[in-house]
Amino acid sequence: MPEVSLIPRADLRVQRTRRLLTQALIELSAEQPLETITVRDLTERAEVGYATFFRHYTSIQDLLRGAVDDLRAELFELLPPLAGDAPEQAGALVFRHVQAHPGLYRLLLGSDRSLELRDQIIAIGVEGLLDTFEARPDARVPVEVAAHHFIRSFLSLIEWWLQQDQPHSPERMGEVYCELILRPTQAAALQPRPVPKAQR
Repeated sequence: MPEVSLIPRADLRVQRTRRLLTQALIELSAEQPLETITVRDLTERAEVGYATFFRHYTSIQDLLRGAVDDLRAELFELLPPLAGDAPEQAGALVFRHVQAHPGLYRLLLGSDRSLELRDQIIAIGVEGLLDTFEARPDARVPVEVAAHHFIRSFLSLIEWWLQQDQPHSPERMGEVYCELILRPTQAAALQPRPVPKAQR
């Protein structure tokens, strides 16, 4: 018997259209400033109807926010806790995801500050981090300061790696992440939250 998809066909069409529009925006943003890209440019590159765009998004900024949400869902599904038994491997997973989607990361991290996408990414990262870590009893730095430092440093490391054309492997960058960001921040402020018994 042929394999039957559990995802409704309409949902698959929605996912495909959104992927096409996001990929078109990635391609166009590599060719011209983001603020000069129009919905017409986008739909022509994606080979999607102009009216179809507005069935999915209200604007290009809305598409970008949707890309951030999709990225969060992918990473949260992909990653074990960054504070687990093998944090280097967890860090390498992030860099492998970046390696597989460099255009998307360049687009989201390099977008105009007025779009507030970077702030959105930082807020998502801090929320996820504080689900995994808590303040050490002997913390020398307030936990919210440490969390923002952690996420901003991680994003800067990803940006550097992309700007330098990925001179080191994802595995090596996972090690760098641990040495430069994870371990110093843990020493100053953070410790892993206890794992609930039900999850052990």
